[in-house]
Amino acid sequence: MTKRLSPIKQNSWKLLLALFWACLWLSAGARAEASQETYPPFEDGGVVGFIGDSITHVTYRSQGYVDMLEEYYLSRFPGRDVEFRNLGADGHKITDFLKIYDSDPAFRGLSRAVIMLGTNEAILKIAPEEYIGNMETLVARLKEDGLAGEDILILSSPICDQNCSKNFDKNGNMRWTYEGRLLEYLELLETKTAEWGVGYLNLHTPMAELTEEIQREDASNTLTTDCIHPNALGHRLIAFYILQAQGEGTAPLSEIAVPQKGEPQMLRGKLTDFYRGQKGLCGTYHPETLPMAAAGDVAEFQAFYEAGALMCQMPLRVEGLDAAASYMVWLDETELGSFTGEELEAGIDLATLETHPLQPVMEQINALSRKRHQALAKHRNMWVEVMMQRASFTQEQIDASYRQWRENDERLRAEMRALATEAAEGDFALVLLEEGYPLEELKQEQQQALELQKALELAMKEVEALKADFPIHRYLEQTLRRIRQALPPLRR
Repeated sequence: MTKRLSPIKQNSWKLLLALFWACLWLSAGARAEASQETYPPFEDGGVVGFIGDSITHVTYRSQGYVDMLEEYYLSRFPGRDVEFRNLGADGHKITDFLKIYDSDPAFRGLSRAVIMLGTNEAILKIAPEEYIGNMETLVARLKEDGLAGEDILILSSPICDQNCSKNFDKNGNMRWTYEGRLLEYLELLETKTAEWGVGYLNLHTPMAELTEEIQREDASNTLTTDCIHPNALGHRLIAFYILQAQGEGTAPLSEIAVPQKGEPQMLRGKLTDFYRGQKGLCGTYHPETLPMAAAGDVAEFQAFYEAGALMCQMPLRVEGLDAAASYMVWLDETELGSFTGEELEAGIDLATLETHPLQPVMEQINALSRKRHQALAKHRNMWVEVMMQRASFTQEQIDASYRQWRENDERLRAEMRALATEAAEGDFALVLLEEGYPLEELKQEQQQALELQKALELAMKEVEALKADFPIHRYLEQTLRRIRQALPPLRR
């Protein structure tokens, strides 16, 4: 019985020469990432304070835009230690924060600040000039505490969805009608933030345009829960717009693109020991980034908003496969699924596959994030009680409550970071194989390719040592001879 020669041995010398000259002339190129950065990303060791009303505090759902931002950073920058400190409080206006600023220890130690205030002012019909004057005072207080203008980002308030059918009572009267006042605030913020030298991000206009678009299909469609507070999609959009301002959100979390010929092109992460045969490919995948938790609202956001869906993706694209054939894809021992060559060339999103081996880790992180948010919301409620004049606290009581919350929060945050860091530093065997082709054969081909590569590297070292003593034609001859000696014998 004639033993079939493996593809690597059948083409040894062709491959040998190609590898040899590739080693001499190949230069690596990096994929450029689009960046529209207007507000710098949050850096390692930073403490970012998010100052806002109920849209930031978020007692009406298990996560808000602050938590979503943090989960993105844990996925995209798992080794970066950034504290996202939620300073939100239901019902608060700028003047309420100015009253508690010196008493609230959570305002101490901030390296950055993000402010979203104005909804309650608009509901209470506070004049635009008074609103802007109060915002300027808050900005000044933050600067007095050491923040530079570029450390501060002011967000416009989201929309009042007054045209939504849910905003009308049975007699056709609107419940909420403060959209016009928000637009007046918006107009002043555009110019005043530039005068103050702080960052500014208009959330209102894109959300209003998107709302108008979805309500053409159905008047009850909305990005809010009650025409005021953002729903899950609304919070995801706020997080996306902030990330977009930081130069994020314009590229996927990571990407593996395997051309028909040549080495894989990586957007973040690494693929080592790569081998591509006639029936599949394999290598060792070092992710460096993680999929975002595949919670229901993430999938809903991706389906709803194509422009923002990209930031959640981890596509795998492979060219040159048989379009009609089916291929199995594995990460380690986990089977990710079966896909046609046509699907793989178009790209499959590894991040949204429930079978992704890192999804359980991200679900753990998501659960811890929700636990953190619940504890935070409860702790910040004390300031709601103070504002509503339903309770008063001594400074000792305030400090004790803060310490208790802080200790618990630091523990949960450290646990989240440890999970993300360990997962991102792992190695995974990535295998793509045409159905029916033995995995053992692909592995054997890969091993032979690695041996050939090692032989080539050894020969190249020898060539370097021979350069000084031999003319060019002789040292090339010596190189080829040594490579040939190092290769396993071919069976004919």
